[in-house]
Amino acid sequence: MKRSLGFLASWALLIVALAVCSIAVAAEAMNLREMRRFRRFEIIDEMIERNSGARAGALRAERQAGIDSVSSKLSDADTALRDFEDTDQTILVSTAENKVYVRRDRNIIFEAVCSTGKGTTLVDNGRTMVFDTPIGKFRIVSKEENPIWVPPDWHYVEEARKNGLQVVRLNRGDSIDATTGSATAPVRETGVWNWLGGEKTTAAAPVLKVKGDTIVEVTNGVERELPPGQMIRAGNILVIPPLGSKQRRFDKVLGAFRLNLGDGYALHGTLQTTQLGRSVSHGCIRLGDRDIATLYSIANVGDEVVIY
Repeated sequence: MKRSLGFLASWALLIVALAVCSIAVAAEAMNLREMRRFRRFEIIDEMIERNSGARAGALRAERQAGIDSVSSKLSDADTALRDFEDTDQTILVSTAENKVYVRRDRNIIFEAVCSTGKGTTLVDNGRTMVFDTPIGKFRIVSKEENPIWVPPDWHYVEEARKNGLQVVRLNRGDSIDATTGSATAPVRETGVWNWLGGEKTTAAAPVLKVKGDTIVEVTNGVERELPPGQMIRAGNILVIPPLGSKQRRFDKVLGAFRLNLGDGYALHGTLQTTQLGRSVSHGCIRLGDRDIATLYSIANVGDEVVIY
């Protein structure tokens, strides 16, 4: 009996041990599964954090770029607003309307019809010139009464092409034939014989040359000064006088007054009063005599001029 009880006890202990071992194995398996699950969660969390961090960084960078862009635009707008703040007096030129206005203390105190740039181009020796009135902000740099016009070279080129002519530049120290515009003046026979000497007499062709600050025509040693402020034509050639010569200075072409803006641009009078209100100039703003006189009287050196 005792032996049977001992045997049963041994089996019971074995069963208990096996149960404990099973429980321990099961618990260990559960622990391992939990550890793996937790590790997966950690890996997922790390991935989320890493990805969200990169996305957050990108979002932060994008947001900062947007802020910088908006700040830059606000700064530019603020600068533009400051630039166009009202001054005591502003001269406005509308190229679309061909009108000039003067604004003082937000009130228009003067307006007039004008002519502005025609927008055409001229190509000369590889250089392209656009005859347009510049858009932007300027200042009156000087005022002139009875201004003298000194035509640029392109004026002679343009006039020559209108009339089917060529151009030649008369430089100081050079001479050209007054009848053909060629650089060398030919010798012409008169057909009159010198009976005493038996020799044929000749007469030199008239030539043009620069003498001091003027251009003279020389014929057989006799000089004749050409009238100032007039175009010079030699045959089919239009002569371009040198700068500084009288023949390069034209009076009364710009009217009685000129308000200079710099770089050759100005508001001035014109002889072409029938063209006022049209875009026909080479870039300057032309006004009628009465209007330029009024504008000249109220404008000041330093006044802002806005051309649009």
